Parts: sequence; structure tokens; C-alpha cells
Amino acid sequence: MATININGADIFYESFGADSALLSPVVLVHGSTIDGPTDWAEIAPALAKKYRVFTPDCRGHGRSNNPNHSYSFKELANDVATFIRALGFERAHVIGHSNGGNVALVTLLERPDVVQSCIPQAANAYVTQYLREREPVVFDPARVEREAPEWMNEMIVLHESVNGAGYWRELLQMTMREIISEPNYTPEQLSKATRPTLVIMGAEDAVNAPDRHAQFIAENISNAELWIPEKTGHNVHKERRDEWLAKVINFLDRNN
Repeated sequence: MATININGADIFYESFGADSALLSPVVLVHGSTIDGPTDWAEIAPALAKKYRVFTPDCRGHGRSNNPNHSYSFKELANDVATFIRALGFERAHVIGHSNGGNVALVTLLERPDVVQSCIPQAANAYVTQYLREREPVVFDPARVEREAPEWMNEMIVLHESVNGAGYWRELLQMTMREIISEPNYTPEQLSKATRPTLVIMGAEDAVNAPDRHAQFIAENISNAELWIPEKTGHNVHKERRDEWLAKVINFLDRNN
């Protein structure tokens, strides 16, 4: 466990495994409103049997602070790129889940110089009307406090020791504003991605499957691979852990 200053924010991270002269490290980017350990506790140690693995808490999440009180995929992607270089690596395999998948995708498109390969899971390349209608309801703090107190309490425990009392409400509102606005990549922009990419989405992902987000990304990134397991929801890495690990390790091994 360590903390490093990245673009003005104190970023907490955990590391697993040993450095390798032959294998690029893996950076795991967590989803919204949680942190690295919550999202990747079952994944990071397994990947670390072969790869050096890092699980940073994104700024404003977990034990990382948020000095600008900001949340944007481009800012978080820039943090990922700076993090990779600050730790002394030229490139890393960038794997992200949910909003972390969006961060991974943005890193791939905006900072390909630091990307060895990219795995965006449960990500979207553009904002649909479905998301604009759904997310303000899901991320409404009043609704969460009233109908999902367990989620509220999780956010309080995870984030408020560093970012202060009541921060969970601010985090929800910042997150909602970003996910109904960004990203907005066109097929032409996606086609410019050159790093190996594996796109993952559960076939029953209530957020992403209705608008075929994974298919859109994979169809427009040249040579991208696509895995959509049946009877699987938003958290493929948790719902199909062993199969996920086998697929991902195979992809990483082929793209070092």
C-alpha cells in the first residue's frame, strides 16, 4: 500500500506481484462510487501470479483525495497515464470496469503511448438517451438515501474518511453529470485506436446491453476482440471470475 501524488491529487494504490523485464504491468481501474480493493480484491492477486498489478483508487474515491472536487473520464485517464509513467513504466495493460471501463477506453484513445493493451468492461463510447434518462434517477442522492441505504453507507465508509462528511452526495452528483455527458467518441475516432483491445460486457448488463455498447466499441476498433458471456450482468469479473481470468490472461499473454 502506498500513496503517490498524481496531477495534484494524492492517489492511494495497492500493488501485487513482482516486476518483470518481459511483461508490462497491469493497471486495474475500478468502477464508480467504489474503490480499487472493493472492485478487484478477487482479481488482483490472481493476475499477480504472473503480472505486476496495481489497483489505484481514482481521485476522490477510497483513500485518494479530490482537491479539485472534480470527476471526468479525461481527468481520470490522464491520472492513469501519469501514474504509469510515475511508477517507471513505459506502458501498461489498462483494464477498467464500468466507469473505470470508460476511463480505460479514454486512456486508449487519448494516451495510447502508455497503453500496452486495453480491456474496457461494461463501458460505453458515447452517451445514449437511455443513459440520460436512467442515470439521473439511479444516482439521485435523495433516492439513494431513501431506497438504497446500504449503498449510501458503503460510500460513507469508503470515501468520507479522506474527503469529508457528506462527500458521498457530491460524488454521486459529479458522477451522474459526467456519465450523461461523456464520452462521445464517433466510429471514426474509435477506428484510430491501434493498441490491442478486448471488449467485455455481460449479455444481461442492464446499463450497457440495451444499447449494444460493447458491440459498438468492438465493431469500430480494428481487430478488437469481443466477449459477451450469456446470463451475466454488469460485473463479469465477479460473476464469472475463473472464466474471466482465463480469458484476460490469455489476451494479456498474446499482447505483451
